[in-house]
Order: sequence, then C-alpha cells, then structure tokens
Amino acid sequence: MSTATILVVSDDPLLLDCMESTLDDAGYHVLSGRTSEALGIAHEVQPAVIVLDSRGPDEGAALCARLHALQATTAIPVILLIEQAPQGSAVSLVPSLADQPPASDIAQLATVVADCVQAQGTDR
Repeated sequence: MSTATILVVSDDPLLLDCMESTLDDAGYHVLSGRTSEALGIAHEVQPAVIVLDSRGPDEGAALCARLHALQATTAIPVILLIEQAPQGSAVSLVPSLADQPPASDIAQLATVVADCVQAQGTDR
C-alpha cells in the first residue's frame, strides 16, 4: 500500500468524490481541489501525481501546460481524465508518461496512478 500524495482536481463535485474514494481505497493520501486552486496546491504540496479532470472547455489541457511550464511542478506526472464517448470517461496520461496505456474507466484510475508513482520511484 502506497502512502504517496495524489492531488485530484475537478470542478465537478461528484467526479471529485469518486476520484477521492477510488484513490483513498487504494491507500493513497488524497488531496483535492478545484481547477482554480490546482496550481497553488501543486506548488505547495508537491504531490507524486496530479489527476486532472479535463472535461471543461480546454481547461485541463491549459492547466496541464501551466503545470509543466513551472519549474516547481514540471516533473509531476499529470493524468488527464478525458471523456471519450457518451458512455463514460477514459483515463489518459500526459505528457511525460504518455506511453502508459489509457485505462478504460475510472475504476482503473488507481492502477494508472500506481504506475506513475512506481515510474517516479517515489512514495511522497
């Protein structure tokens, strides 16, 4: 069981709760915030991974670019949740660990996060 800190970011309270529960059940220390709070939290806490809901109009991609543009947060892997089709969401990893296979649904989020934590070689 990992004690890594994971930051989950969404402006959708139901999705935020779902991501928090999924990762908490997997044993992670989970912090959450709204999109407007993400940069500040990431800079202060330096989580092992950031899970970002990108379902807003280009907000996810823009925030991801800002996170990777800042020296303090550039090395933190970001997992973007992207809505692929009306039947559900897919999990896709960008940009530094984009070679990880996408998960088919939110239930696989903990597995994708575990892969990121392991690839980072840290348990922060």
